[in-house]
Amino acid sequence: MSWRRIAEVVAKEAVYRSRKEAGRSLRFFRISGGSMLRYNAFILAVFTLMSSMVGLSAFGGPEVAYPTLIMLFVMEIMMGVLFMALNLQVLVSDKLLDPIFHLPVSESEIRRALLWVCIYWGGAALPFVLIPGAAISSYLLGDPMILVGAIAGSLVALVMSMALGYLAGSLVTNYTRSLRGRAISTLVWLLVLGVGFVMGPLMDAISRLYEGGTIQALYVVPPISFAMMFESLEALSSSLLLTLASYVLLRIGTSRFWRVATKGEVPLPKGPAKWSLSFGFAAALMREVKVATRTPRIFASLIMYSFIFPLAFIFPFFSEGLSQGFPGFLTPLALAVGGLGGFSILYLYIMEAAGAKTLYSLPLTRCRVALVKFYTFLTVNMPVAILIAVALAVLIPTGTISALIYLAALSGSALLNSLIYALLLPKEPSHWSTETFGRTLVAVLFLIEGMAYFAVGIISLFLPNELQATISLITLAAIWIVNSILLTVSGRKAL
Repeated sequence: MSWRRIAEVVAKEAVYRSRKEAGRSLRFFRISGGSMLRYNAFILAVFTLMSSMVGLSAFGGPEVAYPTLIMLFVMEIMMGVLFMALNLQVLVSDKLLDPIFHLPVSESEIRRALLWVCIYWGGAALPFVLIPGAAISSYLLGDPMILVGAIAGSLVALVMSMALGYLAGSLVTNYTRSLRGRAISTLVWLLVLGVGFVMGPLMDAISRLYEGGTIQALYVVPPISFAMMFESLEALSSSLLLTLASYVLLRIGTSRFWRVATKGEVPLPKGPAKWSLSFGFAAALMREVKVATRTPRIFASLIMYSFIFPLAFIFPFFSEGLSQGFPGFLTPLALAVGGLGGFSILYLYIMEAAGAKTLYSLPLTRCRVALVKFYTFLTVNMPVAILIAVALAVLIPTGTISALIYLAALSGSALLNSLIYALLLPKEPSHWSTETFGRTLVAVLFLIEGMAYFAVGIISLFLPNELQATISLITLAAIWIVNSILLTVSGRKAL
């Protein structure tokens, strides 16, 4: 068996398991028929279309095209890191390399296959996040060096994404008894999941870099630095340093990942295991908290979409409010941030996975399941939520009402979504994942709730300041009235 065949088989199995275990749709995998060539070709077509559309920004001249190409360069790295880390984590946690060690294959061939696994995972298509857009920009601006620099930059970005993917994949391993290990794994997942939120601040930083100056300020930023490396010593130095850093990180990442992937079983504690039997609502709550904190990927997702995503989504409006001295528009913003954060309770259902089948053998109502998930959400998130509320109340004049609205919206939205998901659970024992509720339905629910909060904000713009808090309070009252109705309905239905 050649190392290329090993890489293809391992990559195919890891992609399948990653999508299935995360509750993501397998439609994309089935379209390719399991073929890594068709899998990459499909991704390549999507990337090419997206990049080509973005490349048309070159009609605005270099001052528009250069920041856009930088954005595509960063996007290539971010997408590569996220996709590779998700699949490499499955490779370690499911020990997909173990059967290969029993085959007559040398260690060097396995290492080579491990390196090429990322290419089969869509790595071959990653450069087309940047190259098509750069080709169009190069043609429109009449500068062939833009395309040359983009090709070189895309290859360096591929190496960098592989390096960071291996490092992240080696850190986000499966369950560990170490509190420190779980904390590190959760932090890494937060960084991996949060890479997409850097695009806005990044573009702002790029705009400030040459604001009031010249376009030459961007010559040290890749991939523009690769296009200008024969014209500027600074651009050449920047390109060489990034290439060297990518190579060094790749060596470190692959070596660390190899150690993690080939290490033996985690030694069990010495002496007899200690256990105790507990029951009641408090025991159920403690069980939920333990499962959440011992699943770093789910725990990080819960934190990310409870706080970071809503704040990032609202931040443009928030910064506009700062520039205007914060009129009463702060209360609708607090309502939206809290309301969007409650949607993340979905991850507390997904974390049950195959263990959800056991719950069907217990005398549980759907209302009780929803309440346990809701109180788990509050236990995990309320400390951070209280800190945000205190900051609103202390740092902003008249922010006390907004702080209370934020807390009420976060808890009200979490209970609302928990009750909706509890009512949507299947009647027969099953594995809970995003597919359990339907990805389309989950997306529709998020859009409806998001549009409702957005509508409240739009209406508030046309109201006097003293009435903006009133409309937020009316929205909160409506949420809690719906919660009361759903509590009654779900209390009559067994799981």
